[in-house]
Amino acid sequence: MTAYAPAADALNALTLGLEFECYLPTGTSMSAGAAAVSSRLAAPCPVIPYHDAHRALTTWKVTTDGSLGDYQRGAEFVSPILSGTEGDRQIKKVCDALTDLGATVNKDCGLHVHVGAAGQPLDFFKNLVRLYQAFEKIIDGFMPVSRRNSTNTFCRSLASVSATAITNATSVNGLAEAIRSASRAGEQRYHKLNLAAFNRHRTVEFRQHSGTTDATKTAMWVSVCRKMVEAAKRTDLPFGSLVDQPMNRARRGTKAHRIGEMLLRAEGVTGREIMAEMNWPSVSVPAQARAAGLRVVTQRMGREVRYFAERAQAQTPTTLDISIDGFAKVLGLTDAERDYLTERTANLSNTAHAWAA
Repeated sequence: MTAYAPAADALNALTLGLEFECYLPTGTSMSAGAAAVSSRLAAPCPVIPYHDAHRALTTWKVTTDGSLGDYQRGAEFVSPILSGTEGDRQIKKVCDALTDLGATVNKDCGLHVHVGAAGQPLDFFKNLVRLYQAFEKIIDGFMPVSRRNSTNTFCRSLASVSATAITNATSVNGLAEAIRSASRAGEQRYHKLNLAAFNRHRTVEFRQHSGTTDATKTAMWVSVCRKMVEAAKRTDLPFGSLVDQPMNRARRGTKAHRIGEMLLRAEGVTGREIMAEMNWPSVSVPAQARAAGLRVVTQRMGREVRYFAERAQAQTPTTLDISIDGFAKVLGLTDAERDYLTERTANLSNTAHAWAA
């Protein structure tokens, strides 16, 4: 695939909407947070009641967010529609205002980025899902552990939606529902990539990033989101022959689900390992696999039989390079952006148990 560089004019033309979830310092108020942002921007930043929080304004606003579990200090700062260098300037000023105020984040906080998608054909949304799905493990690598896989119920993985479901979707809402059905989320929006935002805002929402008030982290993620949207407009993305991979269909938290996860491991599992894990005297591995909706293949290793979830044939050779370099090439990231993601991935791999970094 030839090198790709998105046009600067196209990126600047994309509209943005950001939501910063954070905690205000003890002893301060929503009004104090609003005043700090307002002062930095030299523009109003009203406090909006939660029941009216979806009302669009032409200025930044602050409201509460139930997911933060604190209606006194838990705050969400929401931007107006932004674009281009002026939008980037406002984002940095808000980050600096919150940092100087002493706002903090924990694993309950997120940074949500909406990117405008009005007028895009259905194939654009399918491309975007496939792109995110293809590189999800790479993206997970530069996120804290609290935002990887489906660890966070408010930004679930796209991995379980099948290639067939993506192909067969006849509308954006149908595609969003296929994702929700596959992940068993309570709502369509609770995914790393939220397509349900299109019906309300004519945007796609990127929900995976952990909460932050750091201007550099925010700018880098905003750029990645913009460039994913531009990349999804391409018609030459080498997804290869899409094939469905096995999926654990047992209910989360059940023993069948735990065994299904063992079967899906690269190293598979033996009956003896399952019995030890479950404290069972015996087990029928094929029966447990069926309970998880999986078919198994076996490999004899000496006197033991190792079981693996049966996987589809590999994709055709014209597939994406699933690496940070491959991600950077497909999106047309700058060298500085690629280096940032590489360094962040390395740092997070060395602090694997940290909820944020």
